[in-house]
Amino acid sequence: MKRVFSVPRIHCSGCVATVELTLQSVPGVTTAAGDALKKTVEVVFDPAQVTEERLRQALANVGYPAAT
Repeated sequence: MKRVFSVPRIHCSGCVATVELTLQSVPGVTTAAGDALKKTVEVVFDPAQVTEERLRQALANVGYPAAT
């Protein structure tokens, strides 16, 4: 499953790297690709292994909460 999250706190390539590495460390996530200009992150994941809520929680835990 593919999901795009709006992450307003993404400002630079360092932010993108943090967000991508955080999401990629969550079991069930295949890829995570951030975009600092759009302030988004696209995540490809297996919904049988991880929920969207868990992905949101992982982002919030590192200071980049996803907008609702």
